[in-house]
This record gives sequence, structure tokens and C-alpha cells, in this order.
Amino acid sequence: MVLSTIKYPPIAEGATAEVFAWDADKILKLYHEGASPGEAEQEAACASIAHDAGLNTPAVIDTINIENRQGIIFERVQGVTMVEAIIANPQKLVPYAHLLAELQADVSTRTTSKLPLQRKRLQRQIQSVSRLAKETKVAILTGLDRLQDDNEICHGDFHPGNILLTAEEPVIIDWVDATQGSPVVDVARTTLLLQISELPSSMDEPRRQKAAELRHLFCEAYLEHYRHIQSISRKAIARWELPVAAARLSEGIGNDEKAELLEIINAAFP
Repeated sequence: MVLSTIKYPPIAEGATAEVFAWDADKILKLYHEGASPGEAEQEAACASIAHDAGLNTPAVIDTINIENRQGIIFERVQGVTMVEAIIANPQKLVPYAHLLAELQADVSTRTTSKLPLQRKRLQRQIQSVSRLAKETKVAILTGLDRLQDDNEICHGDFHPGNILLTAEEPVIIDWVDATQGSPVVDVARTTLLLQISELPSSMDEPRRQKAAELRHLFCEAYLEHYRHIQSISRKAIARWELPVAAARLSEGIGNDEKAELLEIINAAFP
């Protein structure tokens, strides 16, 4: 489907796309200009696989093109993100952290042979990072060879901003980075995001310190609950921190986060 103008009110915006109300029952996710060719088709395919596997995620209705911008029409879900819910009810921070762990554990119970391989995606991302020395990349990629090509569904960007809390049950959104592989690697990425992803630049220093404290508490509660559910050690998760950190450098992130990622990597290769 191709449209020439946008006539729908925007309801949200992220780093890669804007979200518009399409009608009472649908939304349009419209990628920013310059998105990789086939990005919308890729996300639509991944989201459909997750939906067909029985995960609670919005159904894909169609893909479209509007003024050279790729888009996807999704089933509309009424709710707030887990981030918004935590801000509104900070006293529920730990229960929300536990819910995040439970949802991620549930995702890993679903299997598929239709998604991209997690190991290959990580390899491609790490190889594309120009800020890493060749020998560092080789060492990280060699360690990545231990990762088996499992068939569990992995979201690839699992964090509170991608969980919608509705009147019925939580809904998981944004499946563009979904792969099939090891759930432990997915948890390693979530842990990394919770630990070091950048806070809004508009925050003053006292608020940033408070937010950092709450984020640390949330991360610990999430990680301990996930470990309890899945009977997995911190060591088993931490062993994948290095390739996940290196792959994260390939994304459009801020300088502060890049510096923290490089600090993690450089500490492993003194």
C-alpha cells in the first residue's frame, strides 16, 4: 500500500520511527527517512512470527510506504509502557521488575526456525564496529563461536519501554531485532541496557542520580527474579556481556553510552 500524505495524529516517537493513530483499532509505525531497505518488512515478519507463536504482541495488518518512508500498520493496543507505569507508581518498581523477568522467561518458551540466527546477527554487528581494534574483534568473535544456534525466540531489545501494560495483560512490542538463539544472551542484553543506557539529557544532576539509583534497584530485582525462575547463575549471563556490549556499539547510541561500553570491553583486554 502506498500513500502520499500523512493525515493521522502522532501518538509517540522513538529513535527509529514515529507512531500514528490510523483509526480506532489500528496504529501506523512509520520509520524515519533513511531506514535500511526492507526494515519494515523485516519487523513485520518478526512480529508475525512472535504473534503466531502465541506471544501477546500486536497483530500485523499491512506494510505501507508513505513519501518514501517505510511503515507497518499494527493492531492498536490501549495501554502505557512499563516505563510510564514506573514513573507514575515508583513504589511498584520491584513488582514491575519481576514482571519483566517473567515475560522474558515466557518468550523463551516459544521456539521457531523462521527468525534470523542470533549468533550471525551478533557477528555482523561486531564486525561493523569501527571503534574496536581488529584483534579485539577477533577475540570477541572467537568467544562468540561457543554460542549454539538454538531455536528459542529472543526479542533482541527487551526492556520496559517495549512492554505495554493494558487493562487485560502485558503486550510486547518492537520485534525488529528478534532472533532465534539463546535466551541467556537476550538476558545479557537486557541487563546491559538497564545498567548503562543513557538517561534523558534534560534531567538535572539530582534527578539523574535518583534515576540511576532506581534503575540499579530495578535491574537487580529483574536479574535476581529471572535467575530464580530459570535457575541460572550470574556467571552464565555475564559470560555474554562482552559480545553484547560490542554489538551494541554498532547502534545509534549516544557518546556517554559508547564510552561506558568501551570501558567494559577495554577492561577485558587490558
